[in-house]
Parts: sequence; C-alpha cells; structure tokens
Amino acid sequence: MKRTFIAVKIVPEEKMLRILKHLRESLSDGKIKWIEPDILHITLFFLGDTDEKLIPVISEKLKQISLEFTSFELEFEGIGIFKNIRDPRVIWAGTRENNVIRKLKSRIDEELIRLGFEGEKREFRPHLTIGRIKWIRNRSILEEMVKFYKNCEIQRAEIKEIIYYESILRPDGPEYLSLLITPFKKKV
Repeated sequence: MKRTFIAVKIVPEEKMLRILKHLRESLSDGKIKWIEPDILHITLFFLGDTDEKLIPVISEKLKQISLEFTSFELEFEGIGIFKNIRDPRVIWAGTRENNVIRKLKSRIDEELIRLGFEGEKREFRPHLTIGRIKWIRNRSILEEMVKFYKNCEIQRAEIKEIIYYESILRPDGPEYLSLLITPFKKKV
C-alpha cells in the first residue's frame, strides 16, 4: 500500500513568497506546521492508502484525462482559515472562481469513483494549504492577517499538468514523490 493523492503543483513567485514570510513572522507565537514552498499544491483527489496494483490503472486514467484539457491559469487571491477563527486548523490561499479546475476535478472524481474510491463529501474549494495550526496564542493577529489579505491578489499560475503523488509521512513533514506527471494536451 502507498498513501497517494492527485494534485496540481504551484510554484510560488516573489509576491507569494513575501506573503508567506509575512504570515510566518506575524504568527510566530503559535505552533504552526508551515508547508514548504517547494511542495505547495492543490489537491484534486486524496486516495489515501492505495493498493500498488491499482497505481498503473490510475496512472492510465490520469493520462487519458490530461488529454482532455489544455493548460489554464489560476489566480490566487486572499488568505483564509479552515474551521473558524475560534478553532483555526488550516491557513490557506484561495483561488478565484475557475471552471476549468472544477471540470478537471469532476473528471478525476468520475474515474476514481468508478474504480471504487470514495468521493469527497464536501464541496470542492480549490486552495493552497500553507500552514496547519496546532495551537495559536494570539488569534486576533491571525484574524488581522486574514482581513489584511482578504482581497489581495497573490499570484497567477499556469497549470500545465496533473501530478500523481505518493505521500510518505516523516517526523519532519511529508515527503512527496511523483508517481506520474502527465501534461495537458498542447494548445493549437
């Protein structure tokens, strides 16, 4: 068994890196596991423990799906939190509404559900997880940061491929290994 997920990788540019640094510095009085910039991604489907015999089958499905799409642009805007300000668990950067990533997610869901994987119950909200909060001493600073960056344009990113990852959990944070990188078809 391998712990796997499907995602699109995001390479942070200068403005996003500055915002991430500002958040880290401003929220340094809490215990937050910050996601390293080189592994930022938007998860499209978390498969969890996956039978290794299924990995080639899933890879073939992803190759087929990737040929149905051309590269597209995502616009990142705003910082938010999951659960809520009284019980914050995750700090994220959001995306502007984008139909292409929704269609991509829907196609992946369709194929993986056919293979017996359980689809997500919650509505898909494309986002970059940038930090996981264990505890935070001063929630008012977190609230200020969310308000400060609420409508801030963070970055535009061209999405050119789907990546099928294996996630290996380590004490110092997860390690992601690419099982498959499948590019979208070329624009004509």
